[in-house]
Amino acid sequence: MVLSYSKSCLIGAIMESMAYGMYFLLVCRCARILWKRHDKGALSLYLTGATVVLFVLITMRMVLDDFAIVTAFTYAPTTPDAADIYLGSFGNGAMFRTGTYIALTIVSDIFIVFRVYAVWGNSILHATVPALLAVADIVSGALMIQAIQRLTAGSSPDGSSIATHALIFYGFTLGVNILSSFLIALRIYLVQRQTRVIKSSMDLNLAIEVVVESAALYSCSLIAMIAPTATGSNVQYCLLSVMSPIVGIAFSLIIVRVGSGLSRETYAAPPTRSLRFAAPRRGSMSELERSQFQATDQLETRENNEFRLHLDQDSSSRSHHTMDRSRSAGSLGQESSGK
Repeated sequence: MVLSYSKSCLIGAIMESMAYGMYFLLVCRCARILWKRHDKGALSLYLTGATVVLFVLITMRMVLDDFAIVTAFTYAPTTPDAADIYLGSFGNGAMFRTGTYIALTIVSDIFIVFRVYAVWGNSILHATVPALLAVADIVSGALMIQAIQRLTAGSSPDGSSIATHALIFYGFTLGVNILSSFLIALRIYLVQRQTRVIKSSMDLNLAIEVVVESAALYSCSLIAMIAPTATGSNVQYCLLSVMSPIVGIAFSLIIVRVGSGLSRETYAAPPTRSLRFAAPRRGSMSELERSQFQATDQLETRENNEFRLHLDQDSSSRSHHTMDRSRSAGSLGQESSGK
C-alpha cells in the first residue's frame, strides 16, 4: 500500500506533536537553568537568545502543521481526496511552513558554529570551514523556498527540482553538525591530554559524551530523512514534520545535561572554578564556557567535602588498624618475657 501525501502529513503531524511534548519538557528545564544563571549574574545572551528563537520557531512550525492538517481533513469531508487537493495547492502556507523549518535549522547551525569558535579560544581559523558550510546552508535553504514558491496547484511535491534542493540543504546542515561536533569533541580531547591538573578524566569524557550524543541524535534523524527523500517516498514528510522538535531537543540536551550536573567535573584534588577550554585572551571566559561548561558552586563544594570526608575516614581507619597491631605486638612481647 502506497502512503499518500495527505496521510504522510497526518502521521507526521501526530509524530511532531509527540516530539514537541518531549522538547517542551526540556525547554522548561532549560528555562530554569538559565534563570538560575541569571540570578548568579552569569547569563549568556547568545545562549538565551538562541533558546528563545528556536522555541518560537518550533512552536510556530507545529501550530502551522496542525492547522493545515485539521483544515485539510475537515473543510470538505464529502469531496473525494479533499485532503490531498488542499495540501497539494501549494501557496503561502506551504512556503511559510517550510521556511519556518529552514529558519530554525539555520539558527541551530549558526549557534553550533559559534560553539566551535568559542571552544577553540575565539579562533576564526578553526571556525572557517563550518561557517562556510553554514553560509551554503543558508543559500540552499533560500533556493528550496524559491522552488516551492514556483510549484503550481496539483504539482507533485516530489519533483526533481524540490528533491534536489532538499537533498542539498539536508547535506549541508548534516555536514555542519558533524564537522562542528567533531571539532568541539577534538578540542575537549586535546585539552584533556594537555591538562596538568590532577583529576579524573571522567569530567571531560562526559563533556565529549554530551556533545556526541546531541550530534548523533540530529545527524541520525537527518540521514533517516535523506534516504526517503532520495527515493521519492512520502515517508519523508513524516520525518520532515518531526525534525523541528528534534532540532530543539538536540540543542537543549547539552544545556540540560550540563546544567543538571551530569557532566560535572570529578576531582582528585581541590576543584578549580570552571572547566576552561583555552586560556582566556581578555581576562574572561568565553560565553560558551561560562554558559554550558561551568560547574555550579554547590556541586563543587559538595564534591570537595565528600572527597575530604573520604580521606578523613580512610586516614582514621588506617590509624586504628596500626594501633591495634601495636597493641597485639606488645601483648605478645609481654607473654614471651613472662615465659
